[in-house]
Amino acid sequence: MSTLLTGGTSQIGLALAKRLKAAGRDVIFGTRSPSKVPSGYKHVLLDWSDPSTFANAFNTPDRIENLYILPPPSTLGQLDITKPFIDLAIEKGVKKFALLSATNTAKGGFGPGAIHGYLDSTGVDYFVLKPTWFTENLFNGHAYSIKAQGEIITSVPTGRISFISVEDIAQAAFDYFEHGSDFKDKYILGPEPLTYNEVAQILTEVIGRPITHKVVSTEEQQARYSSFGLPLEYAELLASEEAKSEKGGDAAFLAAENKFVGTFTVRAVLENNKSFWSS
Repeated sequence: MSTLLTGGTSQIGLALAKRLKAAGRDVIFGTRSPSKVPSGYKHVLLDWSDPSTFANAFNTPDRIENLYILPPPSTLGQLDITKPFIDLAIEKGVKKFALLSATNTAKGGFGPGAIHGYLDSTGVDYFVLKPTWFTENLFNGHAYSIKAQGEIITSVPTGRISFISVEDIAQAAFDYFEHGSDFKDKYILGPEPLTYNEVAQILTEVIGRPITHKVVSTEEQQARYSSFGLPLEYAELLASEEAKSEKGGDAAFLAAENKFVGTFTVRAVLENNKSFWSS
């Protein structure tokens, strides 16, 4: 029995693969970038933009029992793209489906919310991971302004966010594949709610140079995201979702029964990747 990881060479995919392999499970990476697959793992070509690749994973001797779905990025029409693959997976006997979504994304809503709704309608065994903002965004979307200007730039002046590590998200997915879940979805949250001002202070202490938090308007943040090359509608969505963090932060998610609280603090993630800031 094998687990197929779509977007397997993503940070979550790699962390999940390590956990599955350590537990003696077979793992297959579904990826459009085979060169990024770590040694010792199987892989098949899988490209969301090319439906002709969808059958590749099921044309091998391996029987796929579990499927991790990382939806195609930067588009809101994710169900239209993924539905044929999900249907094929069901036809081929996949038993468990884990979907990466987000805290504010409702079942049946935009993007991964539509996939969530579709999985629910099929009657399959599924689990939706709904993480809050990733700690690792500090090394990706925020990295340039931190390195070049010494600033984290957001539209969230004081909202508290339970920043989550990709390692904890992978653990939640692993737990579902191994043990199932009493809930069809869970909010995936970090162990401590922090403001961006507090994150900037932790960065200052870890890096050893001053890092500040610069607050901009939602419109300014949208323009920044567009300048990164994101499609306009996706930049609008991302800026809008970010702004919601100011209105109560993650308080409602922390109060929910269906939550998974991780163990990796922001400081721990930054300390573990300290060398990134000197490169």
